[in-house]
Amino acid sequence: MARSGSGVRRPSPSRAGRRTGMPGSAQAEAERLAALHRYHILDTPDEEPFNRVALLARDLFDTPIALVSFIDEERQWFKARVGLSVQQTPREWAFCTHAIASGEDVFVVPDARQDPRFADNPLVTDAPSIRFYAAAPLRTPDGFNLGTVCVISDKPRPEGISAVQRRWLGTLAGLASDELELRLQARRAREAAEAEARLRRAQEAAGVVAFEVSGPPARLHGTIRGLLGLLRDAPLELHGQRLLAAGADRARLEELALHMAREDGEIAAEFRALREGDETRWVQLRGEVRHEAGPSAAWRVAGLLQDVTERRRADERQELMTRELDHRAKNALAVVLAALRLTPREEPRAYAAAVEGRVAALARAHTLLTEKHWAGADLGDLVRGELRPFLSEAATGSAPRARLVGPTVLLSAPAAQPLSMALHELATNAVKHGALSAEGGRVSVTWSIRAATLRLRWAERGGPPIPEPPARQGFGSRVMRGTIVEQLGGRLDWAWPRTGLVCEVALPVARAVARIG
Repeated sequence: MARSGSGVRRPSPSRAGRRTGMPGSAQAEAERLAALHRYHILDTPDEEPFNRVALLARDLFDTPIALVSFIDEERQWFKARVGLSVQQTPREWAFCTHAIASGEDVFVVPDARQDPRFADNPLVTDAPSIRFYAAAPLRTPDGFNLGTVCVISDKPRPEGISAVQRRWLGTLAGLASDELELRLQARRAREAAEAEARLRRAQEAAGVVAFEVSGPPARLHGTIRGLLGLLRDAPLELHGQRLLAAGADRARLEELALHMAREDGEIAAEFRALREGDETRWVQLRGEVRHEAGPSAAWRVAGLLQDVTERRRADERQELMTRELDHRAKNALAVVLAALRLTPREEPRAYAAAVEGRVAALARAHTLLTEKHWAGADLGDLVRGELRPFLSEAATGSAPRARLVGPTVLLSAPAAQPLSMALHELATNAVKHGALSAEGGRVSVTWSIRAATLRLRWAERGGPPIPEPPARQGFGSRVMRGTIVEQLGGRLDWAWPRTGLVCEVALPVARAVARIG
């Protein structure tokens, strides 16, 4: 490995034959390599989701180098790299081989020069002069460690990394692993669509629903109209079904029929047709019109008709999946980056605690979304996740200190994570300064849907008295405004009676709700 602008020399004969950190038995390694190769990730171009993970790792750990790496049979290959010019290094040099073989959730080398496993490694003795290294494995759902998200510095860190930083690195590796899985599913969807296309071509080649009609010029226009499903008294027949062109497509098909009745050429059309029961099917017509030479001026129309409804639906699903995968990957990292940017950094411990709390809130929302296959997240579950320690007698040692009332509301995926951030800010403020900071203080959270608006009310009682509204907008208020107003297009109202804070949130159902009840 080398930083940008520097090189990496090839291994010397004495070092080239040595491989360290081989994961498990030969059979286990063969299975791991097979798992790696099924993702088709090696030697692919840069992709922004992985690049953002590497950039975020560099910024979080303040290191000159950050990587998303994969361990192949003979090499370590970098899908994303910050601070490096090379794309790969020999596997026998790779710190990441040790990381994936260690079985640890996070693998740390505080000072490589003091570690006998790495002291004579060319990446330590030569550029980039690795001293500090930390990595978390990229683990597949079936348990294979394919590579790592790692950070590297040429300065030692004898203290290693904190428990919070370990969680950060594990979270980044989880995001990269999720992106890898989404990428695999998208490829499989494409392959399924391609397989369907090959089957369709095979059916056409076998003459499925083929037609050939000829006759005098006076009948040509009517024949073409019949093939396009425009004749009510002679409906189109496809696979034994009687079909008529749907009203939305009829004008376009009439123009095509007139054009083909006047000129030779190919017919190519896809249109919606209605069959008995008003079921809509997509029909593809491909054919050719030819006028015969000679005094009769007869014509001939030949071609194929096919029901392409499933292909059209597959195309729509593929387009939707592609947009959704891209949105999820970008949104997850964008929200994490926003949480980091919005957190004050004046005091390191407070910064770490604040970031950890916000990332934990996002993680809870992510878990709820994943459980429902990203169809949405239950609003009640989000609120319970923030107030769980105050909801039961066993947890509080007395009567529950939080009360939740509202119908079942499934939040949309784009709304769940921003709203989880807002609820986290309210809960954190209540614990530090509000009702939950005082013995006997209570919090009531209620929600309802009225006039196409989701309304949520957070009310505190029994906390420290509030003599007057705050003189300036605090950091938590800015976070709330950024999530509720700017991200979700909602409204935020604050009130500070002496009895305790009252916050009312109003969100448009169209943007925030996936399902009610």
